[in-house]
Amino acid sequence: MKVSPVQPRTAQWLLALLAGSFLIDVLLTLNNGKSAIGALPGAALMGLCALLGVKQPVQGAVGASLVLLMSTAFIRLSGTQPDSISINDILLTEVAAGIALVVLVVWRMPLVTAALCTTSLVGSAVLATFFRTGKWSATSNLRALQLGLLILVGAVVIGVYLRSVSGRRTETELGALIRRQWPLAAALTLLLFIDLRIGGAPNQMFALGGAVIASVCAFFAPRAPVVLSLVATAGIALSPFVLIVGGILPGRDGSVGPVLTEIAATMALISFTVRWSPRWPAIFSSAALALATWLAFQLRILLEQRSTSSTDEFGMYMAVLFVVAVATGMYFRSRDRERTQTVRSAVSGAQQSERLALARELHDVVAHHVTGIVVQAQAAAMVSAKDPQVAVQALAKIETSGVEALKAMRFLVASMRGAKPAGTSEATEQATTDLTADLRAMIDNFSGPQVRLNLDVPQIVPQEVGRSVLRLVQESLTNVGKHALGATAAAVDVVTSEWEIHVRVADNGTGRRQDPVGGSGGYGLVGMRERVELLGGRFAAGPADPVGWQVDAWLPVREEDTT
Repeated sequence: MKVSPVQPRTAQWLLALLAGSFLIDVLLTLNNGKSAIGALPGAALMGLCALLGVKQPVQGAVGASLVLLMSTAFIRLSGTQPDSISINDILLTEVAAGIALVVLVVWRMPLVTAALCTTSLVGSAVLATFFRTGKWSATSNLRALQLGLLILVGAVVIGVYLRSVSGRRTETELGALIRRQWPLAAALTLLLFIDLRIGGAPNQMFALGGAVIASVCAFFAPRAPVVLSLVATAGIALSPFVLIVGGILPGRDGSVGPVLTEIAATMALISFTVRWSPRWPAIFSSAALALATWLAFQLRILLEQRSTSSTDEFGMYMAVLFVVAVATGMYFRSRDRERTQTVRSAVSGAQQSERLALARELHDVVAHHVTGIVVQAQAAAMVSAKDPQVAVQALAKIETSGVEALKAMRFLVASMRGAKPAGTSEATEQATTDLTADLRAMIDNFSGPQVRLNLDVPQIVPQEVGRSVLRLVQESLTNVGKHALGATAAAVDVVTSEWEIHVRVADNGTGRRQDPVGGSGGYGLVGMRERVELLGGRFAAGPADPVGWQVDAWLPVREEDTT
């Protein structure tokens, strides 16, 4: 089976996890004294083997197994006393590296190879648990086996899942959730190790029932925060009663049993609920969860018949943590709302820009041809009785204009759908490549007054500039045909200076029609001004001297040198 390579970000997260675990081991070792320092080199080498396993899982797993065995022998012979918050006498870094390597070999290697590598790692871990310090304790060893089995099953499940989704082009909803929530899962797992160390007896595994339920609910909270908060509330509230029915009391070594994981999961659930849920359901479920956590702690205190001072302290801590969790949820809720508004504004702006662009194209291209059709049809109706041949010629021009209008509509529809119409190429969709020829063809096909054309343009013009020049001349001539009363001639001047192209279209009309041909939408000048300003140019339109109407536009062809 082909497996996709490990992403660099995954390797970076693994490095951060191993570095954090090693830092905790160093702090515990320094607190325990010089007798524990001898276990650190083996833990560091295990971390390096895990990093090697990112690219070479088999070599990393085999190397880690050998390092664990050699470290066990060194610890036994030197009398080192390792201090660990995880499995007996195995440092947290070694546990984290082992988990990572099991996940990597199950994920990326053939099944037989993965099974052999996993067996090697488990075997060396079992030997380390039983023989590192030579301390034989049925209670301690039973707890280590329970925890080790739980860790192994979890690592294998993660590896199998990654193996099943490897190579998929689209990320599943569960995959996205795991990618987003795994730092929380790692933090809760670390607190679980600490709780187990505090518990001090194998039956403390059962005391973690409420904490485990709350942790699972916290992991999946983004999908249904209110429902999962209520489930966690029920689990935490019932966990002390389950212990009473089973005859299992919280830790009798002066502690009140494992509560760190439970509290952390509760705070995470409250934050998720406040962030993603409606106001009143969030208030109700968060208050119920915090109350259940506090009452569960109260019941543990009563079972141990301890003083109420611990209760008062815990209540104060819970109040502070509750405020922090709610504030965190409100912060992310506000940030999400702001991001949503930003995205909506951006989408609305993009839609408005698309609408304006489409409106300009419809007005500049289609309206030009339709106006020509109307003008030619009116002229044909006026002279058809006197000169039928002129009417026939007008009908031919009407047909040509209609075909051009249909082509323009097809181009617009195709551009909106992201496809090219049949019979078109990339060149036909781009701006003009021969501005002079296109302008002359436009003037020749104009059905209104006679047009004088004056051209002085370079051979190469920026595509958007050339396209805009064509549209400006086209729209201006359309306006001459629609609005210029009594116009007998028009002039089109397109002249290039060092920095810009100056477009001027003028007519000799004696006034403006109050009821223009085909009606007036009033958007022609607006569209031309927008088109020019988008390119950084200038636009002006108004009465000419002494008569007529004049349109001027200046379009930059290159950046001015300001130095």
